[in-house]
Amino acid sequence: MALTGGRVEIGSSAIRELTIECRKLGAVNLAQGFPDEDAPPEVVEFAIRALHASTHQYIDPRGEPGLRAAIAETARRTTGAAVDPDRNVVVTCGATEAMMACLEALLPPGATVGFIAPFYENYRLQARLAGLEARYAWLEGADLEFTAKTLDPLAGPGLAAIVISNPANPTGRVFSREELAAILEFAQAHNAIVLSDETYEHFVWDGARFTSILAVEGAEQRAIVVSSFGKTFSITGWRVGYLIAPETCVEAVAATHDFHTITAPHPFQVAIRYALTELGPEFYDRLRSEYDARRRLLGDGLRQSGFTFFEPQGSYFYWCDYSGLSSQDDRSFARRLLVERGVAGLPGSVFLPAGSGSSKIRFTFSKKRATLEAACERLLAG
Repeated sequence: MALTGGRVEIGSSAIRELTIECRKLGAVNLAQGFPDEDAPPEVVEFAIRALHASTHQYIDPRGEPGLRAAIAETARRTTGAAVDPDRNVVVTCGATEAMMACLEALLPPGATVGFIAPFYENYRLQARLAGLEARYAWLEGADLEFTAKTLDPLAGPGLAAIVISNPANPTGRVFSREELAAILEFAQAHNAIVLSDETYEHFVWDGARFTSILAVEGAEQRAIVVSSFGKTFSITGWRVGYLIAPETCVEAVAATHDFHTITAPHPFQVAIRYALTELGPEFYDRLRSEYDARRRLLGDGLRQSGFTFFEPQGSYFYWCDYSGLSSQDDRSFARRLLVERGVAGLPGSVFLPAGSGSSKIRFTFSKKRATLEAACERLLAG
């Protein structure tokens, strides 16, 4: 019998493909959104401590109790929500697995998931793997406006969940409390849940204010937060994330996570518990200050190179329009930029419904300053 592929055709990741091309061409990779430097020294020390703390065997699939307690305490303090570490928290192998476990465990095959475009490309692929249908709404115009009618295209039979990213990848948009309330109200009217990916909660700029969906009235029985520590602590390879969900959802999601991976790496869970309980506000202030400097550095270079963009309110991405530079489709333009300038960005159509045209390209400023300076020099050289 020939092996010709699985039951679901998802294709390869555009990010992975561009990364391979970057290595071949020696290009600067601003397509892949994670840091290109080591974790902070104190976080590395936490890992060393954890490795000496009898953390080498399986642990409760729901997560190391101390880490779950730290996650719950942080959520209670920052949102006011009544989060119980045993009833509401599951530690996962990153936010990606948290999202996948929720889609598989909570939604019946054939149900519909609503996405607000532009959206992170993995969400659509995960929905397809879970046997779900996709339906799309759009943020409007260059300012990515959310209006009273934005969610209307999601209405219809079968809608079971709405997935959002806040702060958003790829756009850098931050949803306001009022917008989150509108999303929850719409979900309630259609008997749907809301999955809010809050991975970039510590990356907010120019006075923007991040509000977790957990802090919004109506979230208690309808909203699930998924998140990760990889971006905040520059430890994307550790693969530790989590979800906070209503008690009625947790058992099914935890069981799905258990069958997928059993547990996230035990020593890294303990190390992150140390980080959450021992790092003070000054750590997060330094983090924002450093990334804000990187944001300004890349923004200046992109502006001088002729790109226009939505000024990011959060996350660490620039959602750029290149129509003043080229009339090419976005994949051709990204390829040309890679080959001729040695800089990789992700075509905007990756983050849009299939078949959508785009004059957009996404760049990350998560890289160290030297990397961003090299990218700007190459962009300006032509």
